[in-house]
Amino acid sequence: MRSLVVLMIEEEQPEGLSARKLVVETVKHNVLTAYNAKDGIDLLQRFPNVDVVLVHSSLLRKTPNLLSDVKERCPGRPIVLASPFADECRPEAAFVIDSHKPQELLKVLGEDLQN
Repeated sequence: MRSLVVLMIEEEQPEGLSARKLVVETVKHNVLTAYNAKDGIDLLQRFPNVDVVLVHSSLLRKTPNLLSDVKERCPGRPIVLASPFADECRPEAAFVIDSHKPQELLKVLGEDLQN
C-alpha cells in the first residue's frame, strides 16, 4: 500500500491530537492538519498535491462553501466528509464516513483510494 498525504480539516484544540490523525499515521500515511476552514484553504494553496482531503462536517455550519472551495483548489482530488450523520449527502464529497468509526476512514484510504 502506497503512503498518502492526507489533509485533515477539522475543529479541535491545536494542542490536542485528533484520534483520526493518530489512526491515519499509524498506517503510515502523512497527515497535514488544519483546525479551521481558513487554515485548511491556506494549506491547500501551499501543498496542492495532497492525495485526499478530509473535512469534518462541523465546519460546514460556519463555512458552508468549504467543500466547494476545496474542490476548486484541488480538482480531481477526493474529498472525504467525516460526519456523525453517515447519511449526510454532499455532492462535492467522494466519500461520506461516520466520524465515530475510524475503520471507515482506513477502508477509504486503503481499499477505495488505492485500487
